[in-house]
Amino acid sequence: MSSLIPSNRVTGVLVLGATLLLSGPWSQASEPGKDLRLTYHSEIDNTDQPYRIYIPGRYDGQTPLPLVVALHGTRGNETTFMDAEQFGSGEIRRVAEKYGVLLVCPYGRGITGYRGSGENDIFCVIEDVQKRYAVNPDRVYLIGHSMGGTGAAYLALHHPDVFAAVAPLAAAHSWPWLVANARHVPFWWISGSEDSPYFLSSVRRGAGRMIELGYPVRSTVLPGRQHGDWIAETFDAIFAWLVNHHRQAHPQEYVFHVDTLLHGTAYWSAVDSIARPGQMAIVRAQAEGADTARFDLTNVAKLAFLPDPEVFDLSRPIAISIDGSIVFTGPLAGDEEVQFTNNAGAWAATKTSRRCGSLTDFRNHPVAIAPEPLPMSGIKAPLANWIADAMRHATGADVALYNRQFYRGIPIEQGTVDVVDLIQCSRPFDQYLVRARFRGREILEILDDNVPDPKKDRTYFADRPEASRLIQLSGASYSFDPTRPPGERIVGSSLQADRVYTVVMEGQVVERETILLAGRYNQSERHATFDYEMTDIPFTLALYGYAATRGKMESAVEGRVRQMTRTGSALD
Repeated sequence: MSSLIPSNRVTGVLVLGATLLLSGPWSQASEPGKDLRLTYHSEIDNTDQPYRIYIPGRYDGQTPLPLVVALHGTRGNETTFMDAEQFGSGEIRRVAEKYGVLLVCPYGRGITGYRGSGENDIFCVIEDVQKRYAVNPDRVYLIGHSMGGTGAAYLALHHPDVFAAVAPLAAAHSWPWLVANARHVPFWWISGSEDSPYFLSSVRRGAGRMIELGYPVRSTVLPGRQHGDWIAETFDAIFAWLVNHHRQAHPQEYVFHVDTLLHGTAYWSAVDSIARPGQMAIVRAQAEGADTARFDLTNVAKLAFLPDPEVFDLSRPIAISIDGSIVFTGPLAGDEEVQFTNNAGAWAATKTSRRCGSLTDFRNHPVAIAPEPLPMSGIKAPLANWIADAMRHATGADVALYNRQFYRGIPIEQGTVDVVDLIQCSRPFDQYLVRARFRGREILEILDDNVPDPKKDRTYFADRPEASRLIQLSGASYSFDPTRPPGERIVGSSLQADRVYTVVMEGQVVERETILLAGRYNQSERHATFDYEMTDIPFTLALYGYAATRGKMESAVEGRVRQMTRTGSALD
């Protein structure tokens, strides 16, 4: 068994200057390979979805080659890495030719953050490429820029048994609650020092945890460089680093953190039920010799053991312990699994046929029922109200504040709600929730600051029509009149001016002021100026826990937000 951790592992932060990493000028090698525009047929909506692929000249149809999957940013598509001047007008093809790798650039269904349908797109593209070409499954790599860097980290941390190495470039998020999953997946985070402070701090958060854990991680900050003015110059170094790694598909031990059942399977185990949805489930697995498997579990109600013949000797009886007690002993075939269920603190084992599943399956993890559609539009915004309720429920706060600034999600339809629907309804952000303490009058100032105003509103090409700064809230109500002067626009509220409230918001609010904070934000240093506590509850996990524990997604609008005229009449 080959080790995934390379001998040149770096467990620290590297700050590299141009002379070390940016080796330019770019290669001028010829391109004897093929650059193709292909599609696969999606079962999600019966459409043909595009991707771009480069086949190097050394490809002979017989020898499996490494595959690099390159994920575009918010302003890109499947052609960006291949053609854009920002990325060297084809430099990535020349580098792929140099290292003899297949290079594929998916579309990811556009601006999805590679979550939900975007995640499905990546695995459908990989599957389609594997059907058409000889791919080495132990040498599949991920890179991505900006949204693509965030997506590369998201995919690898949820599926650590699929990818051999990952290079997120100028990523916006680092998913710190999942970094324990990178034990066997080398990461190389690269950013420019002049990038958004919000992006840099987020990468430091996740990469720093990897470093603390002693994982195979590099974190490079390029002095004087911005969000993407260095990408083409790094391709050669990145590809050289990637191809030195092979996937560790059969580890003797691993730790796997599970946020939802959509991402419950890795290596030789699958979490099939979480005891307390909305809190992380943790699997600590250890092979003790070839005939014993040990699991130490946190917040897991049902677990499946998927015997790996590369790890265990299936010609001998296998003993399986959970939390220190032997629960199963007996023979197992490769087409069988053992399911463990916790009943009132006691684990019971059942041997059954091995499950069949694919990473290209979609909407197969139902979590709740929506009796009525939950739209995100309008002043009442039922979905936004539901999200605010979920945030307050997860944290125990008195009041939750939520708005749809930069909103790119998909509203909830009537009927069965799947985990992917919860992931897609809240795009693009997912950070730890934060709590702060405000007096009622301070909350009213913040509400006033976010009443829609053409002079302050920001629009972005990627946002859906439902995007808005107007705050939806849970635990209180207010009415506003946008025709009044700033500071006088809140004309009624249930908030008590002198009472101190615990308030929960998304983490992005204190780092990039997606909710305007009425002067409580330092624009030059890019951080909130009030005291706050970062919780250990990710935003999407709060939504999942609220939906799963209640079983229904219903929005109690309750007149929480009302628009008034100067005469005192309600417009809603």
